[in-house]
Amino acid sequence: MQQDEVPDSVRAAVERGLSRQQRDALTEVDQILDAALRVAERVAPVEPRVADIVAEAGTSNQTFYRYFPGKHDLLLAVAERGLVRVRGYLATRMARQAEPADQVVAWVEGLLAQVTRPGAARQSTAVMRPVVLAGRLREAAGLTLLDQLGALLVAPLTTLGRPEPDLDARVLQDVVLGTLQRHVVRGTTPTAAECDHLVRFCVHATTAG
Repeated sequence: MQQDEVPDSVRAAVERGLSRQQRDALTEVDQILDAALRVAERVAPVEPRVADIVAEAGTSNQTFYRYFPGKHDLLLAVAERGLVRVRGYLATRMARQAEPADQVVAWVEGLLAQVTRPGAARQSTAVMRPVVLAGRLREAAGLTLLDQLGALLVAPLTTLGRPEPDLDARVLQDVVLGTLQRHVVRGTTPTAAECDHLVRFCVHATTAG
């Protein structure tokens, strides 16, 4: 049957089938990602094994490799999903603040929470450490997500009257994420004094005349 000969009822049936397949695939992938996060937390700082992740997810090697070429591709997907969630968390924190300087503080403190809160720190170390060490976050998709975190600062920096808010946002992004990356790789936690200093530094850098 040629494409232009397909009746609407058949098109609708195909689309329903594809939608169902897509939903099933998303469910399977989410199960694997959740399993990978749980296993990674349990075995950290050792990298999780595919066999353990597959067993945790209650799936098969065939299903695993249908979606992921290998373990580091899976861990990258877990990390990227985490970054998307962090972006939503930061946006919510910033929206609660009326003053632009306070929004900058909320952004910095929200990112630092990823390595200072016990639960978040365990996940960051377990997943982000192997991804960072493998250089996977420097790939296009990872860099885009990191840039999306920094892009949240453009609006408050513009309100603060910064002449180049895009560049300022990128600098703050590099400074804060660089601090997080250093602690994630070393498996350490920044002290309260270090966190306070970083917050003051970022606020001063964006509000100084």
